[in-house]
Amino acid sequence: MTTPWKWTPERTLGIWRHGAPWLRPIVAAAPYVTVLLLLLMLHVASGALTAAKGVLFDLPAAGLDDGASTKLVALMLPHDHETLVFFDDSRYILGDDASLRALGENIAARTERPDDKTLLVLADRRISGGDLMKFAEVARRKGVERVLFAGKSEESAE
Repeated sequence: MTTPWKWTPERTLGIWRHGAPWLRPIVAAAPYVTVLLLLLMLHVASGALTAAKGVLFDLPAAGLDDGASTKLVALMLPHDHETLVFFDDSRYILGDDASLRALGENIAARTERPDDKTLLVLADRRISGGDLMKFAEVARRKGVERVLFAGKSEESAE
């Protein structure tokens, strides 16, 4: 590019005048690589920071430290003036007779094996004692030999 006065502006290399010629493309790509690494770190960290879907329930405090291992586990939660029982990937309503019969049949089917005779019940502290006893009685009639109620240890209560 020449001007009418025959003067050509000096074309400097700017920041490129320093360093080896083979290093110039790497230096030019550094900001883009940095952005890509930052996006990759955010993507990896976002999976670890998301909350898992689930149900939060509060076990009552208990002074027991040891328990038995069991393969039968039931979860009891209060919901809108009724008690829900989750057993074997199914939901049952404790106040509904048809649902209670289906729960009993499911428990009976699971207790046919000789090693599955102990039931662990995880019940929220808001569950009434009557509902606990009703569920325990259904389980006992359907072949469960022992019903264990889970409690929160003093260390986890704090």
